[in-house]
Amino acid sequence: MNDLVLGTLPVAATGTAALLLLLLAAFLNRGRAVGYAGVGLTALLGCGSVRLLWAEGVRPVPGALLSCDRLALFFDALFLLAALFAMALSTDYLAKKRRDRAELYGLVALAATGMMALASATNLIVFYLGLELMSLSFYVMAGLLREHENSIAAAFKYFLLGAFSSAFLLMGAALLYGSLGSLDYAGMAVRLAEGAPAFGEPMLLMGFLLFLVGLFFKLSLIPFHFWAPDVYQGAPTPVTALMAVGGKTAALAAALRVFLSAFSQSPLLSGKWAAIFTAIGLLTIFTGSMVALTQRHIKRLLAYSSVVHAGFLALGLAALGLGAPLGQRMLEALLFYVSAYLFMNFGAFAVAGAVERPENQDEPLRSFSGLGTASPLLAALFALFLFSLAGIPLTAGFLGKFYVFGVLVSAHHYWVAALGLLGAVIATYYYLKTVVALYFPPAGEEPAPAPVVGAATWAVLGATALLTLYLGVFPAVVTEAAKGLTIG
Repeated sequence: MNDLVLGTLPVAATGTAALLLLLLAAFLNRGRAVGYAGVGLTALLGCGSVRLLWAEGVRPVPGALLSCDRLALFFDALFLLAALFAMALSTDYLAKKRRDRAELYGLVALAATGMMALASATNLIVFYLGLELMSLSFYVMAGLLREHENSIAAAFKYFLLGAFSSAFLLMGAALLYGSLGSLDYAGMAVRLAEGAPAFGEPMLLMGFLLFLVGLFFKLSLIPFHFWAPDVYQGAPTPVTALMAVGGKTAALAAALRVFLSAFSQSPLLSGKWAAIFTAIGLLTIFTGSMVALTQRHIKRLLAYSSVVHAGFLALGLAALGLGAPLGQRMLEALLFYVSAYLFMNFGAFAVAGAVERPENQDEPLRSFSGLGTASPLLAALFALFLFSLAGIPLTAGFLGKFYVFGVLVSAHHYWVAALGLLGAVIATYYYLKTVVALYFPPAGEEPAPAPVVGAATWAVLGATALLTLYLGVFPAVVTEAAKGLTIG
């Protein structure tokens, strides 16, 4: 098969599925039918192409400005799973809201296409195109329930702040191009290895820092997190889950590729990268945890939870420059972490969407009070996801943190690991507080009524719960797939 076709197949197949779904939505205005078609097309075209190419282990395709190595395919699989979960949840969610937004499913596939392009880009232009394709889809999806004022406000705020962060990223890319004379990661790496930026180190560092600001926004790292709670709260809950999981994972994948392909060749930039991500990561963990303690609505609580998890990912990114074998071990730890994060976070948002009433877009924590009596199975699943997010043993979330902190300890970064663990302990409080409310409501308070949960939502809950438990006990299915993966 032609290398150019191979290199672009996953992105092209998922993009084709998105266009077909948008056309289907235009002619068949029946949301549930389009949703089922979306799950089928995305699985057939997107997942099928990834499965086909995994055995190939194909190399970068310069003509496409993309790399289709196994690292890119690993992330592609995560994005497609996230898209499938979001589509399945949306069928029940929109039916509950009595809204027929058939175009949502095409937009989900389009966002996944942008994520895949972002994760496999080998050129700053494709990096930006993938980022904007993902972001523009999210802007529209955030305001899809336009009858709700919060939804419109969320979309508008996300659009303005997203455009602002894109301006920083573009300016940073322009300065990097001016300093290094190349937009390709490989060309940037050559110039960085030579150690002779065209306009000296100040211009190079300015471009590097501005570029990082754009990444910090997409990762929702403090102080660039302020958009996340309001946008997550106002957007449709399945879209919020896709933003929290897919958007963050795509930003992580892009950061991994640009660092390993280019910035790691410069001792100056590697050192700055490690110092900045360590400081921002610790600040994010502590600040996010402290603010989460004050939250009284479930989606805002989960939003700050995603901010805290971004802090743990930032610590992993900081340790990438440790060199072999610790740098490779940290890469594998991050791949497991985002895999676990996908299942436990989607499961938590699936429960939030199931409990959410038709007239609301976020529920106060008291709506979950006594859910253990009203709906024991749903409460047990929610408790499982919260335990995993907190990092309780025998769950995937525990092993994700264990692997990341294990590498930090092996690298003798004891104080970073200790502070990160302290932040994780603080974060445990607000997860356990929610679990206590599920089973021990305040005296005299009536238990929350049992929510009506659709078949598609139960299917997502079952899959995410099983995988959260399975990876917590048998992590080899992911660790073996991640072992040895690097930039091709």
